[in-house]
Amino acid sequence: MRIYLSVDMEGATGVVHRDQLGPDGKDYERSRRLLTGDVLAALEGAIAGGATELLVNDSHGNMRNILLEEFPPQASLISGPGSSRNKPLCQTQGADGGWDLAFLVAYHARAGARPGLLAHTWVGALIHEARLNGEVVGESALNAAVLGHYGVPVGLVVGADDLVEEARAALGPIETVATKRALGPSAAACLPPARTRELIREAARRAVARRSELRPFRVQPPVRLELELHTRLMAEKAAAAAGIERTGERCVAAAGGSAPQAAETAWRAVEAAMREDASWMA
Repeated sequence: MRIYLSVDMEGATGVVHRDQLGPDGKDYERSRRLLTGDVLAALEGAIAGGATELLVNDSHGNMRNILLEEFPPQASLISGPGSSRNKPLCQTQGADGGWDLAFLVAYHARAGARPGLLAHTWVGALIHEARLNGEVVGESALNAAVLGHYGVPVGLVVGADDLVEEARAALGPIETVATKRALGPSAAACLPPARTRELIREAARRAVARRSELRPFRVQPPVRLELELHTRLMAEKAAAAAGIERTGERCVAAAGGSAPQAAETAWRAVEAAMREDASWMA
């Protein structure tokens, strides 16, 4: 059994505030350890269930958050920034490797969700809403669609309770673990690591045992991923990316014959929208 794990950070045990999410935050190193503990629990549970090979894709921020030192020998880690030249599929890079099952660990609810603990979609400073073939989606459903194209079902989703509710609504009765109860955008009632790791370990083991009953999340082609951005200027910059259609004052769309194609094109648009003009040109 081969397991693919896409790992974000906002949904990790004890993480509630943006000060915990990046190298400039004073609580970041502690959060890296908490996140790594959740990942290790998922790996341990999967191995206990019979997994023989596991690939972890660090999918948050600079994508160098997870500590490799304690990984079991059956697991490997994709680490490094999610630029299109490095990781064109970003949070699902490597998903085309013939995996039997996928876990989404430390994920968060979509932009606009309530109570919305650290909620956003892809880049919170940029994207107001993402729609996949007309349906509003967060990162869990969007990445599940990419995985589904490769025939990989999502068996486990880990994050705050608002994310768990969102994922189950989109993906059905998969295994889930709520690491905390969201109270608002930057507060939650958190379970301690000893408890969440036990829950994650057991849920991962059950997910592997249930593999035969789980089905990939497939989106019927043609696939259209529309991004509604916060400002007109953001949309103008995003529309400069190859394959992007300007669909409104603040909206752009990427179309493709598959979810991976649409996601890859849309990610290039996100890069273009974030690109800053040289200061001497401003």
